[in-house]
Amino acid sequence: MSKVTDPVEITIDELGGKGDGIAYHSGGSLYVPYALAGERVRVTPMGERGDLEDVITASPQRADPICPLFMTCGGCSMQHMDADLYGAWKASLVRDALASRGFDDVPINPLISTKPGGRRRAVLTARLIGRRLLFGYHEARSNRVVDVDRCPLLVPALNALLPRLADFLPLFVTKKNEARITMLATSSGVDLSLDDVKDMRNGQDYLKAVEMAETLDLARLTANGDILLERRPPLLSMGGAEVSPPPGAFVQAEESAELAMAKMVVDSIGDAKRVIDLFCGSGTFALRLAKKAQVWALESEDAAIKSLEKAWRFGNQLKGIKMERRDLFRRPLLAAEMKKFDALVFDPPRAGAKAQCEEIAKTHIPVVVAVSCNPGTLARDLRILVDGGYKIASVTPVDQFLYSPHVECVATLTR
Repeated sequence: MSKVTDPVEITIDELGGKGDGIAYHSGGSLYVPYALAGERVRVTPMGERGDLEDVITASPQRADPICPLFMTCGGCSMQHMDADLYGAWKASLVRDALASRGFDDVPINPLISTKPGGRRRAVLTARLIGRRLLFGYHEARSNRVVDVDRCPLLVPALNALLPRLADFLPLFVTKKNEARITMLATSSGVDLSLDDVKDMRNGQDYLKAVEMAETLDLARLTANGDILLERRPPLLSMGGAEVSPPPGAFVQAEESAELAMAKMVVDSIGDAKRVIDLFCGSGTFALRLAKKAQVWALESEDAAIKSLEKAWRFGNQLKGIKMERRDLFRRPLLAAEMKKFDALVFDPPRAGAKAQCEEIAKTHIPVVVAVSCNPGTLARDLRILVDGGYKIASVTPVDQFLYSPHVECVATLTR
């Protein structure tokens, strides 16, 4: 357990990569959440961390948070920055990650911003404490759940659902498990996926689940991976097609961010006629690329491939997409398999695509576009490609996850 001391007054020296203020105190670094560089603050040291007790002298770049739960709810950590400081800090996360791999002069485009009220996908937690339901996000640096009946980041459809859904959840949440609630707003209604809840497939529990879906006008209701009721296919528009993603599957959380990234991807490949899309998911980029190119789309999740295939078959004026289920971490696409292609796109999970990039670096594909939600692993992967002969044409940060240390990037490389 960290040793707790009496409160002390300190000056914050700089801002860290996770948004904490950093002060050099008692011979070491003290990390203080919600504090800004240059501020004089009172904190209670707890090992390497300090709990912020009071801001004595505030930075001129301190802003009023947009949410009353800020500093309690762990969903956001950076609402106390004004827009200029926030944008510069987000850009610095990308710049510093690239510099750590020797990229000191890479052209980084201005940050593409998003606005509150645009998050269409949210993952929340439900827990029963006695008879009381806690439903919301985890508290900052804690397993405790903060009740949330409205989140300023979410689209109106999800905010309207939150308090009504809370009335039904006690019927399905068990005292043994912390339930995971995934909500996705689609053009045909909200897609709701419940995990770690009681078995709702039979008897009265199933009838209650159907009643909930009807009352809340859900498009689809899934529990523990089983689709209980699909009143309407949940649909997302991707290029010339409508995609019904698998229950609880990854999709880009913010539509405007997805559109911006997709435009960069499509523009970057230029006149390429044969394109590879690695880690393609349900077709975020593949379906848009197929409007002008033949696409080979690879993904490890069978359900995602099936969603892509159905969307493509009923799409409008799309060229061919060859789809393959393949675990690219265990069996990366080999350089010899990529000989006939003139552009490649990859959008891996946070772990990046080290083994796959080692194979891409051996090819002569003229254009490679890397999409990433982790600047650290992106920089590592770019280093592999550059060492293999590629040049970085541009890197564009995209602020898909507002007020958090996460930042998306689209990097274009040429050979």
